[in-house]
Amino acid sequence: MSENYTTGIAGLDDILGELEPGSVMLVTGPPKAGKSVLATEFIYRGLQAGTPCLFIAAEYGYRDLQRNTMAFNWFIQTFSDKLHVIDLPSGLGGGKPQDSGNIRYSALQNTTDLMVKVGIATRSLYQESGIFLSAFDSASILLAFNPPRLVLRVLKAYNNRVREANGIALVAYTEGVADPEIEKGIPELFDVHIRMDGSIISASTPTGTREAPYRIVEQGLLVG
Repeated sequence: MSENYTTGIAGLDDILGELEPGSVMLVTGPPKAGKSVLATEFIYRGLQAGTPCLFIAAEYGYRDLQRNTMAFNWFIQTFSDKLHVIDLPSGLGGGKPQDSGNIRYSALQNTTDLMVKVGIATRSLYQESGIFLSAFDSASILLAFNPPRLVLRVLKAYNNRVREANGIALVAYTEGVADPEIEKGIPELFDVHIRMDGSIISASTPTGTREAPYRIVEQGLLVG
C-alpha cells in the first residue's frame, strides 16, 4: 500500500482524515452505540473498493455476520474471493466447524490458535495485493474467556501483525467490561481512538481530536 487510505464512510473521513498504512484504530463506547455497525461497514466499503479484507468475528459467527449485513443491503457474500473471516464463537455449541475456503474457525479461549490464523491471513492478504483492511469485532468478548493481561497481549500481537503487513485495522471494544486499570491502557496500543456514545462520534488522531453527530440509518452509519 503506497498511498494513504480513506474509509469511504460518509462523514467519518471528515473527522478521521486519511489513514496511513500500518494504522490501527480502536473504537470504544457503551453497548448498542453502533461499534459493530462501524466495524462491519469499514470492511464492506473496503470490499466495494476492491480491497481484500480480514474480519475477525468474535461477538457472532460468520452466518450471523451475513444476516446482519443484509439488514443494510450489504451483501458481503458477493465478495467471497476478497473476504477472509476468522469465526470465533461458532464452535461454542460443541465441536469446531471445518475451515472452508477463506473462512477459518478458531475459539474464543484459544488465543494461540487465533493469533496463528491471524498471522496466516495477514501474510496471505499482503502477498495477494500489498493492501488489506481488518476489523476485530469485538475484542471485549475475549475477556469473558481469558485473563485480562492475556487479552492485552493478544491485542498487541494483532496490532503488530497488521503493522508488519502494512494493513489498516479497526478493533471494537465495549467499555466497562474490564478492570479500569486494564481499560486505561488499551487506547495506548492504538494510533487512533474513535469513541461513539450513541449520538456523538469523536476521533483522536496524532493531529488532534474531531467530533460530529451520528446516527444509524438504513444504509449504515451517517456522520455529520
